[in-house]
Amino acid sequence: MVGCLLVPSFPLACELAEHRRLVGAPAVVVGDDGVVEAASPAAEARGVHPGQAVREAIGRCPTLAVLESRPAHYLAVWEAIREAVEQTVFTVEPVGPGLVYVAMDELLAWHRSLDAAVQAVLGCAPTALGPRAGVAPTRFTSLLAARRAPAGGVGVVGEDGLAAFVGPEPVEALPVAPEMLRRLRLLGLRTMGDLGALPRSALAAQFGPDGILAWELARGRDRSPLRACRRPPRLTERLSLETPLASRPVLLAAWEQTLGRAARQPAFRGMAARQAGLLAATERGRQWSRTITFKEPLADPRRIWAALRPALEEAQFPGPLSELVVELRGLAPAVGQQLALPSARSALRGRLEEALRQLKARYGYCPVGRVVEVEPWSRVPERRLALIDFDP
Repeated sequence: MVGCLLVPSFPLACELAEHRRLVGAPAVVVGDDGVVEAASPAAEARGVHPGQAVREAIGRCPTLAVLESRPAHYLAVWEAIREAVEQTVFTVEPVGPGLVYVAMDELLAWHRSLDAAVQAVLGCAPTALGPRAGVAPTRFTSLLAARRAPAGGVGVVGEDGLAAFVGPEPVEALPVAPEMLRRLRLLGLRTMGDLGALPRSALAAQFGPDGILAWELARGRDRSPLRACRRPPRLTERLSLETPLASRPVLLAAWEQTLGRAARQPAFRGMAARQAGLLAATERGRQWSRTITFKEPLADPRRIWAALRPALEEAQFPGPLSELVVELRGLAPAVGQQLALPSARSALRGRLEEALRQLKARYGYCPVGRVVEVEPWSRVPERRLALIDFDP
């Protein structure tokens, strides 16, 4: 059996969880480009739909509540749900924010009944989001069962009633291209039952592989296994600020301090990161996030900071920041990491030796020595340390 945890219109569900007075009212979430990202059922009933310009949406529904999109907040909520699901079930296939499949057979070995196992999965999402769960023999039918379930409810479909359950569903539920759906409507095929009644060869000749997939799904024959996705290890470091900061130089110093604390964690010893995630939050809960992928795995905190600093210098934060988060992702053993090119190190040694000569010439008490090694872990390039072999 396959389980499905679904939060419909995930961005809107996250907003309605904080604006309970808008539940049941026409409301939309609008992105920075002025396009509707998610719409409530009441808004859709008045002709408002995702992908529509906000001006057109307000023209169709003058009482429409417009909510500003907060992608960083939605990502944080989704990551918390995903981690909770991964702690509950071993085989997990996350599809995207608000949708994840799980292997229910694994939970049945630990819970007394199917209802208890489903409730364990349903409890991974906050109740305020209105999650729903579905259980069926296949992934596609479990998704249909979750869509039919009420908010906070569960839909269960057995093997015997699978065909009768799928038949009344509209063809718009199929995971196929919009052009194929348009052609199906032109052919008068409105439901899964209409599609499943046709010969398999007819749909294959008309639509190719997509036609075969649609025919099998319409008959409840989707037997594709779950593709378990295990996230690579990652490290997270948070820095809470007693006083919100707005000064860019001070914020850069705070970000660098947070990165340094993450790199000093024992789990990062001997490892290299492929990606870094940056998250910041204001005192009022507004969030900012950015993901930076490195050209190669980096183990040196100095090189990681050199990759992160340009993005932080140009970032437009939503206000004074009260919390900073640095997450090092894609950790793998640091093998063959070249920290500096020989030519660059030689040039640095030459500059240090010249500085020592000038220091002796000016103050008369610093002996001129030979630079043996340059400390590679210095966080500030202007304050690199050198091991000096002084002449007697």
